Amino acid sequence: MDPRVRRRHVVGCRRLATWGWDMLLGGREAGVPTPPTPEDTHHETCAEMAKSKNHTTHHQSRKWHRNGIKKPRSQRYESLKGVDPKFLRNMRFAKKHNKKGLKKMQANNAKAISARAEAIKALVKPKEPRPNIPKGCSRKLSRLAYIAHPKLGKRARARIAKGLRLCRPKAKAKAETKPQAAGAAAAQAPKGAQAPAPKGAQPPTKAPQ
Repeated sequence: MDPRVRRRHVVGCRRLATWGWDMLLGGREAGVPTPPTPEDTHHETCAEMAKSKNHTTHHQSRKWHRNGIKKPRSQRYESLKGVDPKFLRNMRFAKKHNKKGLKKMQANNAKAISARAEAIKALVKPKEPRPNIPKGCSRKLSRLAYIAHPKLGKRARARIAKGLRLCRPKAKAKAETKPQAAGAAAAQAPKGAQAPAPKGAQPPTKAPQ
């Protein structure tokens, strides 16, 4: 039995008992008041219960707190954020009575749930697992494996190609400029003048007369 109904019943029984004893003791002549009706006892018990914070003056269940405002489950729990509160409210009755409307409600709210999942996917990018590079017996093998990797070795290959590009033109230019410089020096020197001796060569000695 509900404690409120029980309390009301006990109060009513007590009043009826006192009225019965007064009647037996001759209270009818003394002008004893008529017995209280159930409505009177109900209002009095409700007024007493309303003094506590978790009750109201009319038939209602216990409140979430003293203001009687209960947040929907979609706001109370982080996991249910973004779900339609009406759907959550109806889920309880659908489970209790095993109604056919459960599937209908789930279909109606599938859009909201899928949109939430997509939003989470867009915000939280999954971490890409690092590819395992085979560890060779030597450092050279591991370096070659790194360069040969399609994703990781892309930058390394580009760097190698750039280095080769920069090196090749310089070598060609040096090879071309050497014969040109030698030809120009020979043309500029006068016919009678001797060519400069190399550094390591000794000057020619005069023959004795």
